[in-house]
Order: sequence, then C-alpha cells, then structure tokens
Amino acid sequence: MKKKVFAVLLAAISCLAVPVTAIAEEAEQAITVNLTADPTYTVTIPASVSMDKEGTAVEVVAEDVENLQEGQKISVTIAGTSGYNDQMVVEAKTTPRTSLRYQIISDAGELIETNASTGAVGVGKEVVSFTGDGAKQYQIKPVLAGRFEYGVDYTGSITFGIEVVDVQ
Repeated sequence: MKKKVFAVLLAAISCLAVPVTAIAEEAEQAITVNLTADPTYTVTIPASVSMDKEGTAVEVVAEDVENLQEGQKISVTIAGTSGYNDQMVVEAKTTPRTSLRYQIISDAGELIETNASTGAVGVGKEVVSFTGDGAKQYQIKPVLAGRFEYGVDYTGSITFGIEVVDVQ
C-alpha cells in the first residue's frame, strides 16, 4: 500500500515538472485622439439704453472668440423681461399706472414682440448671433398704441441668454 501511495505521489510530482509551452498571439488596437477645446468668447451688451418714439439701435459686440467649431454660433436670445409674464413692456410710475409695449427687430430682420391678443412671445427669440469677432445691431422701438403719457420715464429690463448653439 505504501508503494502505491509513493508511486502516485511520484507521478504527481513529475507531472508538475513537465515544461508547459505557452502560445501567445499578438493583437493590434487602433487609437484615435481628437483634442478639442471649449469655445471662449466675450459678448458685451449695453447695460442700459434710452429710446425715443422712433426707437434706437443697440450694438452688441463679440470679442476674443476662439475654438468655435464648424457649424456653431454664439446666440444671444431674450431669456426674460421685467414685465409681468415676460411681456415686453416698460412701465411708468403714473396714476393710474401706465405701460408701453416695445418691439425688437433682430439683426436678421425678425420682428420680436409680445402681444397677448396674438399670442406672440419674445422669450427664446434670437436677437443677434456671431461666428467670430464682430459687432451687430438690433433695433428696439416703442409701440405707441393705447393709453400712454408723454414726459414721463418708462422703465423695464431684458435678460439675455448667451450660448453656443448649432447653426440651423
């Protein structure tokens, strides 16, 4: 019995000593690297404007535009206004309180306004856009209709959204 166990143990040890040949294969991996940088730019919009009954031109400037990809633009849109429900109105401190609607004509010639009777909204509309450094103008003018007063200041504000978007 001891001989059988010794023979099995010797057989097991000799199997461990047998050299094993490893078969290796080569594999190739393709690597592609495309480094891109985020666009950088400075857009300057006047902090305030004054208009008369004929309206006024407002200049918007884009500077230091870099890394804008092909097919992209910097879009300046109306994000909101100080008017109730984002209406494009300015108000005077009169008794009774009076308001005056205004319109924007974009650099592309689009008439932008809010009008409850027609359902027109200004929020989200593009005012100007840029694909590089430059200056563009939009027009802002009052809508002289309904009740308004001369010789008083009408005030309000617009909030602009500025972002890089794909050219449509």
